[in-house]
Amino acid sequence: MKPVSLLGLLPLVAAAPPLNTPSVTPSSVRVVGVSLLGSGCPAGTADVQIDATKTLMEVTFSEYIIQTGPGTKAADWRKNCKLTLNLEFDEGFQFATLGTDMKGFAQIPAGARGLCTNTFDFTGVPGSSVYSLSLPGEREGPFTLTADPDVVSWSPCGGTTSIMNMNTQCNISPTRSQALIAVDRISGKLTLNVSLEWRKCR
Repeated sequence: MKPVSLLGLLPLVAAAPPLNTPSVTPSSVRVVGVSLLGSGCPAGTADVQIDATKTLMEVTFSEYIIQTGPGTKAADWRKNCKLTLNLEFDEGFQFATLGTDMKGFAQIPAGARGLCTNTFDFTGVPGSSVYSLSLPGEREGPFTLTADPDVVSWSPCGGTTSIMNMNTQCNISPTRSQALIAVDRISGKLTLNVSLEWRKCR
């Protein structure tokens, strides 16, 4: 597990309050701890930031590369990274993830397909929010993929801290084809943006 760089306090967005209900956020949110573990995020190659509006979490990876084809091995065909984020905030609030988008570079021939899955859950709460992103061939160049969850999972009420677990994993099949999912060639990063929202506990 490795620490990651964080910009400022860690505010998070709120999931979907009913229409015509004003969005609310805690007055104080801070990061208690962050750790990363996985083949897609070796030590020192990932970063986490929260924007000033408290509605977007950005996770970037600089060595998240999936490759298939001649000369590759099983460890190259699939990569993952598990992020564990511990937040402390005002009592009486909970938050959820509302959507994700992933930006990177892909080179996938016809007949092959890349698949990235981002899963979020909260320690102590059953269920999870799952976002699946498909990259069918034939394609070559930068990509931006957006996904919404089938089910929205909220952090628990009744406390001032919550641990959110995120697992992102990507693979390409069939593995005999020469294909690639990697960091964007301009930014040098594969980026996962996560929309978050707060609401008051009922």
